[in-house]
Amino acid sequence: MKTNLFSKAVVMVAVVMASVMNFSASASNPTGYVKNEEMTGELMTAKTIFRNEDGHLFRHLRYTYTYDNENRVASKEASKWDSEKEAWVPYFKLDVEYTGNEVELSYARWNSRSNAYDSKVEKTVYEVNDENATLMLASTK
Repeated sequence: MKTNLFSKAVVMVAVVMASVMNFSASASNPTGYVKNEEMTGELMTAKTIFRNEDGHLFRHLRYTYTYDNENRVASKEASKWDSEKEAWVPYFKLDVEYTGNEVELSYARWNSRSNAYDSKVEKTVYEVNDENATLMLASTK
């Protein structure tokens, strides 16, 4: 029961972080968005976001998820659509590590020059207390 609530809290934190990161793009461009979720059983393995401009859909962002053996999110990778290359280009990666009652989120941006995720990783550690509230313990860049 506690593990299930803990997993839900981690997924909620990851969704909130993604929403905040995408807020500035949404605020500057008031077009609508349509999403397509790919599921494996009850687990979402990918989500593609399309821009809806006057009824025409254009690829925008794609998220892929991996899970650990307890069906908790282990990583989330985002890619942006590059219309010139006609391909998905990596954008960022969020790795999730679970230890006891703590969750560590590691965020890295894609570096197109080195063709790899940046070594400068931002980390945030959260704790789930006895009341199942999520608390931020530390954040580093």
